[in-house]
Amino acid sequence: MGMDLGGTAIKMGIVDKKGQIQAHLQEGTKVEGGARGVLEQMAGLVEKLLGSAGVKKEDIQAAGLGVPGAVDPERGRVILAPNLSWRDYPLKEEVEAVLSLPVVIENDAHMAALGEMWQGAGREYSSFLLVTVGTGIGSGMILQGRIWRGSLEYGAELGHVKMMENGPLCRCGGRGCLETLASASAMVRRFKEKLSWGRASRLGDSPSLGLREIIEAGREGDKLCREVLEEGARHLARALANVALTLGPEAIILGGGPAEAGDLFLSPIREYFREYMGTWLLRSLPLIPAQLGNRAGIIGAAYLAQQEVG
Repeated sequence: MGMDLGGTAIKMGIVDKKGQIQAHLQEGTKVEGGARGVLEQMAGLVEKLLGSAGVKKEDIQAAGLGVPGAVDPERGRVILAPNLSWRDYPLKEEVEAVLSLPVVIENDAHMAALGEMWQGAGREYSSFLLVTVGTGIGSGMILQGRIWRGSLEYGAELGHVKMMENGPLCRCGGRGCLETLASASAMVRRFKEKLSWGRASRLGDSPSLGLREIIEAGREGDKLCREVLEEGARHLARALANVALTLGPEAIILGGGPAEAGDLFLSPIREYFREYMGTWLLRSLPLIPAQLGNRAGIIGAAYLAQQEVG
């Protein structure tokens, strides 16, 4: 079983040994219920999932769970998950008690990177950076076929690279993080800010407005939507160039908003990336869309669970 716990949605699926999803479901995360409420929600979703698939719990060998934030996989604890307001939480122990299954936990972007490595856009590369643009910005680095965690254990936290002095306040407590400038929620916030200045758009200021609506309006020629997407692309490209200059991955895979938007978002990212790399772009470094969409975290979590049980 692969489970992808996000600040916006919980996604889970039953995955076979060849990486094919046999059944899956998704539900909005009830963050307001705290950790205990989210656990109870997940337990209910597992029962629904098993029922829809006609599978018994004893048929599941293990479960993988991706979490947005800093995770200590060895101790099974979430060190910090800003979008869930969790700190030093014993998640592995709690989920194993609820599911009665062996559970392995990992950062959600790391899970998505493993999914793309196993079944998606990363199959051709032994080393690559995956960046996912959603409620926040997640990133996972694969080096020689393995997750790179670094000595601080959380690996590549590109979403919290500081991009702007005295910039917007981030949920992590810092200011000017990339996540505050180029995430889906940041671009929606920027769009609404420009609307409040009197800028024109075919979209109104609606509580349900999301990046998807901005992308669709941008495709149809809305100038303000295109402007906001280009601003986000510029911030993201600068951060990607800094990573490329530091680590030199074989490829950069972009998931979430960039993959959904296609060339509307990817083209300016690539243009700004080439500009920021300048003469240091000595050979081709592909910036490519992820292939698995919101299934990447499920497949990657199931992959890691499979490794856990051998």
